[in-house]
Amino acid sequence: MKDSVFTLADAAGIVYLTKDTAHFFKEGDFIGADIKGEDGETTHHLRVWLHRSFPLDMPFEYISVQNKDQEELGLIKSISDFDADERDIITAELERKYYTPTVTKIITLKETRGFSFWRVMTDAGELSFTLQDTSKSIARVGADRAFIFDICGNRYEIRSLSALDKNSYRKLELYL
Repeated sequence: MKDSVFTLADAAGIVYLTKDTAHFFKEGDFIGADIKGEDGETTHHLRVWLHRSFPLDMPFEYISVQNKDQEELGLIKSISDFDADERDIITAELERKYYTPTVTKIITLKETRGFSFWRVMTDAGELSFTLQDTSKSIARVGADRAFIFDICGNRYEIRSLSALDKNSYRKLELYL
């Protein structure tokens, strides 16, 4: 009998997807996948959903691939394990799903009755959004980075608080 090491991935039933066991393709506006099982049989999925396990710190690692019933088909350790064409497909889908404009300047920030109304400049142009309970809608990540979550569920990133101009930072610092 061959000695084998039983890993945490084995205990959790995690199936890691690699370029040898999974092929991703575009199916109209959606992503599909052919996934090879342990039995060597390939299952064709016309539509799969990608979910980041660690969206803030590792956006292109540990990507959960799920079917239409939200059952996990496998986990991509790193998209760099795939060929350029498949990496492009996976990256484009993740960027679409986790679209997060980067705030570069706060033009106006006004608060009234528990809501704050923001007009900002981003890498996607000028945007406006509303927050409810402003302090709870801003998450600091590390010492110099923050995410803002508006009432519609959209995300905005401030990559460097220290890079904001003085007026922008002054408008924001009350909520940090």
